[in-house]
Amino acid sequence: MNVKYGLRIRQPQDGYRYSIDSILTAEFVQAKAGSKILEIGAGCGVISLIIAKRFPDATIHAIEIQEGLFRFLKENIKHNQLQNRIKPVLGDIKKFRKLFQAGIFDHIVTNPPFRNPSAGRICLDSQEALARHEILVNMDDILSAAAWLLRYGGRLSIIYPAERLSLLLYKMTGTKIEPKRLRCVHPSKEVQARMVLVQGIKGAGEELRVEPPLLLNNSAM
Repeated sequence: MNVKYGLRIRQPQDGYRYSIDSILTAEFVQAKAGSKILEIGAGCGVISLIIAKRFPDATIHAIEIQEGLFRFLKENIKHNQLQNRIKPVLGDIKKFRKLFQAGIFDHIVTNPPFRNPSAGRICLDSQEALARHEILVNMDDILSAAAWLLRYGGRLSIIYPAERLSLLLYKMTGTKIEPKRLRCVHPSKEVQARMVLVQGIKGAGEELRVEPPLLLNNSAM
């Protein structure tokens, strides 16, 4: 249950479970009325469900490649009576040209797998490994899809590890999705940023706004 938004959310008891990252990503999104939104790697649907609550006029496509998580995604959409707002899609985003038309989305949002599979130990549970490590999809795949699927002026919102920020910004500009908003997420004011929230606009010019840091313990900076 997500108390803030009144959502009923079911997820696997074992395996991949959503975290605060998904909530932060959903709340970072800025969408205009009537926006057509795509979530890449929807998991059990937390981000799409929150966005649907925040923007009542938006329509959302939520794509997930893992069948186990996709079943929870469909159930959560139904249990929250959002079938007319959120369309679940079982598929591989790398096949984006077969799944969707070019330039049809106003906004794309994702909490992607961001751990390098060659760095450190991989999660033992296969579902969690695929959700957290760049095994089935990596940043190049996601940005290639976003660059093709977003309309000119469309937005991409993403959360990523702070230590890999330079790589993310470099790859975004390389696909003509110019970073426009940046917010660092800190566990507390004494601790360095662990994650970053970034929003880019397709075809925009250079002008990055660095927003006040987000402190998870709600203390003042």
